[in-house]
Amino acid sequence: MPYSLVVTLRSHGIIALRVSPQSKMRISFKHPPPTSLIGALAYPLFNENRREVIINENGGAKSIGDELRKTLISVAISSRGGVMYGPLFKINRLYHHVAESAVTSLPVTVTYAEYDSPLRVAYIFDDEKLKNYTINELKRAAWGITRLGSRESIVNVEDVKTSSVEISDAKVVKTSFSYSLEKVKNVRGRYDVELVIDWKTTELGDYSRASRIRVAYPLEDNVVEGDLKVAVLNGEAVIV
Repeated sequence: MPYSLVVTLRSHGIIALRVSPQSKMRISFKHPPPTSLIGALAYPLFNENRREVIINENGGAKSIGDELRKTLISVAISSRGGVMYGPLFKINRLYHHVAESAVTSLPVTVTYAEYDSPLRVAYIFDDEKLKNYTINELKRAAWGITRLGSRESIVNVEDVKTSSVEISDAKVVKTSFSYSLEKVKNVRGRYDVELVIDWKTTELGDYSRASRIRVAYPLEDNVVEGDLKVAVLNGEAVIV
């Protein structure tokens, strides 16, 4: 039976998760994408190995977090209350006592917390693939999460819950967690949409040719209709 891990995080006020690959524009996601959520748990889980990159069969490099990705059935987040800003930092230089403005500039997009709202992350693991780690090791790693993606995105862990779950079919689901729009027919409620890496088919590492999927991030409880698979974690529905 699949295992679930629900982690409650508290942001320090800023989230800066860069879209990759990127240019000088340094665009960020408003909500943490699945790859960042996997990496957040993978870092404390594999920290004792003192390595973050492994070489695959083809000689290419990938993140050590890819080992964790292969054990996951689903990863989702409930995140509300963020506002995205795009400040433009100009870098000037002095030449012959004349300030030459706008020689270059550094646009950076970040998300600030509009109000104090926790982030809740739901991980659902395939118990048949989860042979190298116990649920207690995963729980210990969850308590060790310190950031989501970039070094600016510092978080505190406030709670970790584990449980066994069943996955069932459903036509209508009410949820506050993010979900793929692939098999969704209709949604009632406000949500943001982000184009993210298809983590189920893409290794964690080089995303230059990676396929992408549309993921909805509810800004309030969403009523979702479609051919869905659902897991109930601590009384809350997560679309798998």
